[in-house]
Amino acid sequence: MLYIKLKRIVLAVVLVFAVSSILFATDSYAAELFSDLINKGTEIFEGMRDIIFAVSGFGIIAIAVGGIFGNFNWKWLGAIIIGLMVIALTSGIIQYMVGSNVVNITDTLK
Repeated sequence: MLYIKLKRIVLAVVLVFAVSSILFATDSYAAELFSDLINKGTEIFEGMRDIIFAVSGFGIIAIAVGGIFGNFNWKWLGAIIIGLMVIALTSGIIQYMVGSNVVNITDTLK
């Protein structure tokens, strides 16, 4: 019985902490403490995005060659297209969820 009560207490504490963190969150420390982290994350994401675009171009060429020889794979083509859309729309999704232009990632789907 002690285990069940302790589990409920821990769950209640975590729930209260999560709700209070959401309700009483401010921007006072986020911009100062995490600005370097945000800048490095943006730099890494933009570099990886360029690499992903180039590699997916090779993937589309490979699917086209497979289609020429009669081995067209719709599953691979769909995965490449969905992956490219997610990478291209990431900036817009983040800005929509946050509500402002916090992350300075250039949108590639304009």
